[in-house]
Amino acid sequence: MKVLIPALCLLLAACSQSVGMGNDDDALFNVGGEPMMPGTRPVRIGEGGPAFAACANVARVVNISAEGETYLPVRAAPFLEASEVLRLPNDSRLLVCTRSIDQRWQGVVVPPASAPDTDCGVGAPVASPRAYAGPCVSGWVASAFVRAVAN
Repeated sequence: MKVLIPALCLLLAACSQSVGMGNDDDALFNVGGEPMMPGTRPVRIGEGGPAFAACANVARVVNISAEGETYLPVRAAPFLEASEVLRLPNDSRLLVCTRSIDQRWQGVVVPPASAPDTDCGVGAPVASPRAYAGPCVSGWVASAFVRAVAN
């Protein structure tokens, strides 16, 4: 009798029409039915520490495209899908503040075209790393189109 009851329970469980638990990929990956967007990732300044300028490197936009594009997009996050914040022509001056983990993107602060020598508030050291909240436009550009230059 002790063996009969567990055997019946096992037999009934094997015959049930249940859906697999957690194996419904469609429900898992299409939760909202909307494509994922990368959002915004602020450019961080002061990563070199309090003894260095908040954005220690100056760079220029180079080699925009072999396919005829005339600008380098500055994006809100280090992803191709991120929204475009600004378009930079070749030879534009940038202040490089940070890099993405994979080194493909550089977080930059862009001085206005009318005053390219402006330091945008990142020429002096800051006490600790933080998101840039200064007067100039900031965002992310592809590293392949940025070349460091002497101050």
